[in-house]
Amino acid sequence: MNNIALIVYGRFPTEKAYGSHIIDVASGFLKNGLIVDVIYSKTYNSKTIYQEPVKYYKNNDINFHEIDNFDFTSLKYYKILPNILQKLIWNLGAIRWGKKLNKFINKYDAVWSTNPSVLYGLKSSNCYKIYEKHGAGRYFQKFVIKKISKNENYILVGTTKTSFNELKKLNENKAIYLTNGVDINTHIGRTKEGNLNIGYIGMLETYGKDKGVRRAFKILKELGEDYDFEITLIGGPNEKIDEIKNDFKNYKGEINFQYKIPKDEVPYQMSKLDIGLVPYPNDFHMSYYASPMKIFEYASAHVVVLASDIKSHVELDDLQLGIHFFEESDDKSLKNELIRLITDKNLRENLISKSDKNIKNFTWEIRNKTLINFCVRSSIG
Repeated sequence: MNNIALIVYGRFPTEKAYGSHIIDVASGFLKNGLIVDVIYSKTYNSKTIYQEPVKYYKNNDINFHEIDNFDFTSLKYYKILPNILQKLIWNLGAIRWGKKLNKFINKYDAVWSTNPSVLYGLKSSNCYKIYEKHGAGRYFQKFVIKKISKNENYILVGTTKTSFNELKKLNENKAIYLTNGVDINTHIGRTKEGNLNIGYIGMLETYGKDKGVRRAFKILKELGEDYDFEITLIGGPNEKIDEIKNDFKNYKGEINFQYKIPKDEVPYQMSKLDIGLVPYPNDFHMSYYASPMKIFEYASAHVVVLASDIKSHVELDDLQLGIHFFEESDDKSLKNELIRLITDKNLRENLISKSDKNIKNFTWEIRNKTLINFCVRSSIG
């Protein structure tokens, strides 16, 4: 395998975490010596960022190609349609755009996407087609995933145990389990100085669902009355940050609130934390289909990880990283575990040491090398 195209259907570049994920996956392939292109669809809706991806993500090693697309989401009537019709139109549009890509992708050894409908439209290409499952894939997508799983050219990647098991049932020989990873060369820890710093850096919602950050910060505010620590919150969307800032209007402690920062500034800000929160709720998507990159980033940045005990978090405990859990359904549990970490320096140091010892096994480079080797092995039986 010498080259690969990452195919993105939808808004790109995007302020959402998905955009950073694309760049990280691309970087993992680059470090394995592949030429990497990102092919993305042109959009026209109100949330489109009209900036070149190379400038937005500050990455000159990836080749970006914008391919024209009819953006159904920009139509006025689209927003008033029932959700199931929106999903159907979205997926039919993805298949239509995928068919359009057939004339562009014959030069690639492999293509990768989290959208099965786009890959389904690439029937004429004989390259490896890698589908990475990032959601339940209900209704029409479920039908499409079942269809592509029967094709010998498709590789199926599950990033959680739930997604892997679902794909394995469709085609055991073509399915592989790979968690997300981290670029340890950018997320480098520092020697901590000053007050203990507790916080969260990242988007505060996914697919429109709240990530539980506001709830966690209300508990931090309460603890700030009795314990001496700094609070940090950096992310977006802006209105969500403003909500939490308003909660701290009369707070007397040390706080740092910022809106979303450029991707290349995230590692430095993350390294300033001592305890990083991953307080995601027991939402269907986050519990079963989201392999949180944030856990890997915190672990690499020399930060204690305090995560909710939802399924997709707890299953990462097998990786031997320094993750400490609280009961997602119980505010008292979150409060107690925060107090435990604040007051027990030895516990914090042991968790960080555990991450330092094992995080090197979960780089994007290693992850994607495993995927490349799996593709080659599967093609020769």
